[in-house]
Amino acid sequence: MNRSKIISTTTLAVAAFLSLSVITLAQKPCPFRAPVGEAGLRKKKATKTVQPVCPNESLTNHVTGKVIVEILIDENGKVPEAKVKQAPDELTGQAVVDAAKHWEFKAPPKVQGRQICYESTLSFKFEIRNGKGRVLDNPIN
Repeated sequence: MNRSKIISTTTLAVAAFLSLSVITLAQKPCPFRAPVGEAGLRKKKATKTVQPVCPNESLTNHVTGKVIVEILIDENGKVPEAKVKQAPDELTGQAVVDAAKHWEFKAPPKVQGRQICYESTLSFKFEIRNGKGRVLDNPIN
Protein backbone atom coordinates (compact mmCIF):
# COMPACT_ATOMS: atom_id res chain seq x y z
CA MET A 1 0.00 0.00 0.00
CA ASN A 2 2.83 2.40 0.82
CA ARG A 3 4.40 1.82 -2.57
CA SER A 4 1.15 2.63 -4.40
CA LYS A 5 0.78 5.88 -2.42
CA ILE A 6 4.31 6.89 -3.39
CA ILE A 7 3.63 6.10 -7.04
CA SER A 8 0.33 8.01 -6.92
CA THR A 9 1.97 11.00 -5.25
CA THR A 10 4.83 10.96 -7.75
CA THR A 11 2.40 10.68 -10.67
CA LEU A 12 0.39 13.64 -9.36
CA ALA A 13 3.53 15.71 -8.88
CA VAL A 14 4.71 14.99 -12.44
CA ALA A 15 1.25 15.78 -13.85
CA ALA A 16 1.13 19.08 -11.95
CA PHE A 17 4.60 20.02 -13.20
CA LEU A 18 3.70 19.20 -16.81
CA SER A 19 0.44 21.16 -16.70
CA LEU A 20 2.28 24.16 -15.22
CA SER A 21 4.89 23.86 -17.99
CA VAL A 22 2.17 23.84 -20.65
CA ILE A 23 0.54 26.93 -19.13
CA THR A 24 3.90 28.72 -19.05
CA LEU A 25 4.64 27.81 -22.68
CA ALA A 26 1.19 28.96 -23.79
CA GLN A 27 1.68 32.46 -22.36
CA LYS A 28 2.55 35.17 -24.81
CA PRO A 29 6.19 36.22 -24.49
CA CYS A 30 6.65 39.77 -23.29
CA PRO A 31 3.18 40.87 -22.21
CA PHE A 32 4.38 44.50 -21.96
CA ARG A 33 5.43 45.74 -25.40
CA ALA A 34 6.69 49.19 -26.34
CA PRO A 35 6.73 50.36 -29.97
CA VAL A 36 10.12 51.72 -31.08
CA GLY A 37 10.92 53.54 -34.33
CA GLU A 38 13.12 51.59 -36.72
CA ALA A 39 15.76 54.25 -37.35
CA GLY A 40 16.40 54.77 -33.63
CA LEU A 41 16.34 51.04 -32.98
CA ARG A 42 18.99 50.40 -35.64
CA LYS A 43 21.22 53.30 -34.60
CA LYS A 44 21.05 53.18 -30.79
CA LYS A 45 20.05 49.66 -29.80
CA ALA A 46 21.32 47.17 -32.42
CA THR A 47 24.39 45.23 -31.24
CA LYS A 48 24.43 42.61 -34.01
CA THR A 49 23.00 42.96 -37.50
CA VAL A 50 22.66 40.40 -40.28
CA GLN A 51 22.10 41.52 -43.85
CA PRO A 52 19.50 39.51 -45.80
CA VAL A 53 20.67 37.69 -48.92
CA CYS A 54 18.84 38.11 -52.22
CA PRO A 55 17.32 34.70 -53.07
CA ASN A 56 18.55 33.25 -56.40
CA GLU A 57 15.02 32.59 -57.64
CA SER A 58 13.99 36.19 -56.89
CA LEU A 59 17.06 37.39 -58.79
CA THR A 60 16.26 35.11 -61.75
CA ASN A 61 12.67 36.42 -61.78
CA HIS A 62 13.90 40.06 -61.52
CA VAL A 63 12.04 40.63 -58.25
CA THR A 64 12.78 44.03 -56.71
CA GLY A 65 11.12 46.12 -54.06
CA LYS A 66 10.81 46.86 -50.38
CA VAL A 67 10.44 44.27 -47.63
CA ILE A 68 9.14 45.26 -44.21
CA VAL A 69 9.23 42.77 -41.35
CA GLU A 70 7.60 43.32 -37.95
CA ILE A 71 9.82 42.14 -35.10
CA LEU A 72 9.60 41.56 -31.36
CA ILE A 73 12.73 42.12 -29.27
CA ASP A 74 12.54 40.12 -26.05
CA GLU A 75 13.92 40.88 -22.58
CA ASN A 76 17.34 39.51 -23.61
CA GLY A 77 17.62 41.61 -26.77
CA LYS A 78 16.91 38.64 -29.07
CA VAL A 79 14.31 38.45 -31.86
CA PRO A 80 12.01 35.46 -31.20
CA GLU A 81 9.28 36.69 -33.55
CA ALA A 82 9.48 38.18 -37.04
CA LYS A 83 6.71 38.29 -39.62
CA VAL A 84 6.41 39.78 -43.08
CA LYS A 85 4.32 42.92 -43.30
CA GLN A 86 5.18 43.76 -46.93
CA ALA A 87 7.26 42.03 -49.62
CA PRO A 88 7.38 41.81 -53.41
CA ASP A 89 7.46 37.99 -53.18
CA GLU A 90 7.51 35.23 -50.59
CA LEU A 91 11.22 34.47 -50.97
CA THR A 92 12.48 38.01 -50.31
CA GLY A 93 10.13 38.25 -47.32
CA GLN A 94 11.46 34.99 -45.90
CA ALA A 95 15.06 36.13 -46.49
CA VAL A 96 14.45 39.18 -44.29
CA VAL A 97 12.63 37.13 -41.62
CA ASP A 98 15.57 34.70 -41.50
CA ALA A 99 18.10 37.54 -41.17
CA ALA A 100 15.99 39.45 -38.60
CA LYS A 101 15.93 36.48 -36.23
CA HIS A 102 19.73 36.73 -35.98
CA TRP A 103 19.77 40.42 -35.04
CA GLU A 104 20.54 41.33 -31.43
CA PHE A 105 19.80 44.47 -29.47
CA LYS A 106 20.53 46.06 -26.11
CA ALA A 107 18.08 44.47 -23.68
CA PRO A 108 14.96 46.55 -23.07
CA PRO A 109 14.69 48.08 -19.60
CA LYS A 110 12.22 47.40 -16.84
CA VAL A 111 9.58 50.10 -16.48
CA GLN A 112 7.92 50.46 -13.06
CA GLY A 113 9.30 47.04 -12.16
CA ARG A 114 7.88 45.32 -15.26
CA GLN A 115 10.03 43.90 -18.01
CA ILE A 116 9.12 45.36 -21.37
CA CYS A 117 9.93 44.22 -24.88
CA TYR A 118 10.26 46.30 -28.01
CA GLU A 119 8.11 46.05 -31.13
CA SER A 120 9.47 47.52 -34.32
CA THR A 121 10.16 46.87 -37.98
CA LEU A 122 13.17 46.12 -40.14
CA SER A 123 13.02 47.31 -43.74
CA PHE A 124 15.21 46.49 -46.71
CA LYS A 125 15.17 47.32 -50.40
CA PHE A 126 15.96 44.57 -52.92
CA GLU A 127 17.54 45.83 -56.15
CA ILE A 128 19.16 44.33 -59.21
CA ARG A 129 22.16 46.19 -60.66
CA ASN A 130 24.20 44.83 -63.56
CA GLY A 131 22.57 41.42 -63.12
CA LYS A 132 23.49 41.19 -59.43
CA GLY A 133 21.13 41.32 -56.48
CA ARG A 134 21.69 43.96 -53.81
CA VAL A 135 19.95 44.39 -50.50
CA LEU A 136 20.01 47.85 -48.95
CA ASP A 137 19.00 49.03 -45.48
CA ASN A 138 15.85 51.09 -45.87
CA PRO A 139 14.43 52.18 -42.48
CA ILE A 140 10.87 53.47 -42.63
CA ASN A 141 10.93 55.77 -39.59
